[in-house]
Amino acid sequence: MTATQIPANARCRELAVLEMPRGSMGMGLPMSLTIQPISEHPLLIRAVEKILTDIKEYPFIPAASNVDEAIQKTDFPRLFLLDACGLHTDLGQLAERCRISSPGSKFLTLLPPAKEANYANEIRLFYWGIDGFVELSETWMAELPQAIRTVLSGQYWVRPQVLMAYVRHAQILEQSRLLRGNSLTAREGQILRLLMRRLSNKEISSQLHITGRTVKFHVSNILAKFGLEDRRGLLPETYFTQDSVSQFWGSRQELAGDPNRGPI
Repeated sequence: MTATQIPANARCRELAVLEMPRGSMGMGLPMSLTIQPISEHPLLIRAVEKILTDIKEYPFIPAASNVDEAIQKTDFPRLFLLDACGLHTDLGQLAERCRISSPGSKFLTLLPPAKEANYANEIRLFYWGIDGFVELSETWMAELPQAIRTVLSGQYWVRPQVLMAYVRHAQILEQSRLLRGNSLTAREGQILRLLMRRLSNKEISSQLHITGRTVKFHVSNILAKFGLEDRRGLLPETYFTQDSVSQFWGSRQELAGDPNRGPI
């Protein structure tokens, strides 16, 4: 796996794009998803809807004030814009409820401004299926359209450090948990990484453009090679603690002096 990012001196968030083997994700082909914010803040909703009005290529529907309102429309995949400032619930579990109701949905989280990035929380939410993060800083209105287009092209709008942890966690899992004498094929490695992000078989099928039967076959092989009864044993919290995330890239001070550092 390789990654690319926008110049470090750009005003918007560093963008890291996780590149999968050719043909695996339909890279560059925009998804036909309707956009819907979930927020209780009228001012934020108005600002977001003004931005969405200017994004001509993607339709949007009025904001939902909570997840219960959003999931009333079932089997209707959307790009959900989650307001982390006003939604008083865990966004990872909220995203999971939306994905169960509307498989194939994508998620961008609007984060409150912060002096220092909370890498551990962004990594945790990434594993819950969040596809991107936009911090509500002075440049967020310019960044949000870029983030939307990126996610709807099948990529991620996240910090390089998040993808670095994602790749390395998968390496740790393979190196420490595979039964002796086993190894994963390239396709199984792809599916493993999507299972780590809690994607269902149907979502993996859609993302990799393979049949549901093929996904089920590969998942069964992966579980057998790890000696697991179900996919819950592949979730990062079962083998990796949030407190140890920072060991992969050193201190924040070191990162601040090394802006070009990115995923391996």
